[in-house]
Amino acid sequence: MKKDIHPEYKACKVTCACGNTFETRATVSEIKVGVCSSCHPFYTGKRGSMVLSEEGRLQKFNKKYKGMNYGQREADKTE
Repeated sequence: MKKDIHPEYKACKVTCACGNTFETRATVSEIKVGVCSSCHPFYTGKRGSMVLSEEGRLQKFNKKYKGMNYGQREADKTE
């Protein structure tokens, strides 16, 4: 490796929006994140409320764009 061109790799404090903090190593001294393993639905298993809201959004999308062809060609009806 060339000398004096690489950033310093030091201890870093990571702070999540949920309040969880932990230490790791990085080139910066502090990182702020919105989701960590303590509050992410995949790791916590608390996914129930998200499924309902996702279903509602999908139904709203389908209702809004019902009947649109999205730029696709019409299928030939003469076979």
